[in-house]
Amino acid sequence: MPKTAPFPVAFNGPVDRFVVTSHVFGRQIFVITQSGDVWGHEITGNNIGPGFKLGGAKVAFNGPVDRFVVVKDDRMFVITQSGDVWGHEFTGNNVGPGIKLGGAKVAFNGPVDRFVVASGLMNHDRIYVFTQSGDVWGHEITGNNVGPGIKLGGAKVAFNGPVDRFVVTMGTRIIVVTQSGDVWGHEIDQGGTGNTIKPGFKFGGAKVAFNGPVDRFVVTSDNRIVVIREDGDVWGHEITGNTIGPGFPMNFRLLHFTFANDISVANRNRTIDRHRFVLRRILGCNNLSAEEKRRLLDVAYDRAIHHTTLNEPGVNASAPLNGTQVNINFGVLFPQGDEEISQTLIHEMMHIAGFTHPARRDPPAGTPCAAPFDCPGDNGVYYGTPPLRAEFCIAGDQSDVRSRLETKALHESCVIDEQGVATLYTDAGSWSSDSKGGPFVTADTPGDSASSTTKD
Repeated sequence: MPKTAPFPVAFNGPVDRFVVTSHVFGRQIFVITQSGDVWGHEITGNNIGPGFKLGGAKVAFNGPVDRFVVVKDDRMFVITQSGDVWGHEFTGNNVGPGIKLGGAKVAFNGPVDRFVVASGLMNHDRIYVFTQSGDVWGHEITGNNVGPGIKLGGAKVAFNGPVDRFVVTMGTRIIVVTQSGDVWGHEIDQGGTGNTIKPGFKFGGAKVAFNGPVDRFVVTSDNRIVVIREDGDVWGHEITGNTIGPGFPMNFRLLHFTFANDISVANRNRTIDRHRFVLRRILGCNNLSAEEKRRLLDVAYDRAIHHTTLNEPGVNASAPLNGTQVNINFGVLFPQGDEEISQTLIHEMMHIAGFTHPARRDPPAGTPCAAPFDCPGDNGVYYGTPPLRAEFCIAGDQSDVRSRLETKALHESCVIDEQGVATLYTDAGSWSSDSKGGPFVTADTPGDSASSTTKD
């Protein structure tokens, strides 16, 4: 169980078979196990609550016979291999007995019928079936009866075989997530009979669920795509228009991080808040490889990190390679602002993840920086290493930000001693008030909620 997520979701491997969401009794994620047990997690804002077991009937407990599970308003529908549909009403924390619906069969063509989802609109009782060839069939549900399948006209959906990995709905949209993390949308024309699929359009912004089998389930909640990883971590992406927002953690509470007794409550809260901002920036960062991100998340941030106070002049922080401790000079680092705090923390956490770099080779005093010396932005043997590249994850990669970060880099360096302790030195006191306000800005970057205390 990952320590970063005290309330992991669907982390029991094949035991946890289906994940669905509902908005009827609050925002909830439901996990259905192989044995038919149903576990719920409340979604409150950006946070996932602890798992609770629902009472009542078991759901989809017949192994491969029960092939799909979808939720429509206050009912869970189980679709079997033979196309039978069973419904379970749920109220609060209780699941009602299964009732076999009459009428037409649904998704009974074996592997030809690849995806089954429910309408994303409230009080619109329809199930959609997507075939391998991209055809879309709709079934209206009236009471306990399933209407005949109606083939929707218009564009084909998710017809690229294994390239198209997940299909979900959101309002009037069908959303397809590919193996590479691209997201495509199709509007369902609500005019007339509502039986026409509009042409696909590609969403801009962040990629979603691009980590292969690590990203196991994709669901939607309101205007949010939710990704559940195999280790139980949950990431959310807000959708604004046709743009996907960067991934942010929904159940990373860092309750396993500890602090020395001499660190004030305010400094503890701000440190945790800055760590969580680091976590919100990782998935959408193009400056780190997938493996570098994995080690930062699954190695460094899953460790029980202890924080201590450091009082060495001119030092932001230090941490041992592959260690479990971060030493922070609160008097030097914290006045530099939230952005610099997060950049320092991600740098040191990269060292805890095992990433290193050589000593920086500086040019003689008064000499412009050029090869063979290490110069900010050269992507070389010092500035091209993961701890230095990770700092760009915090501020972004726009040209003005890059210029500011390169200026900042001239005034700080990280030294790793013979004991493997990485210490980030700074001379911020002599340069933090340049004509542009200095590279240590306190304004939060877009999407940064760090100015408010974390309430976990």
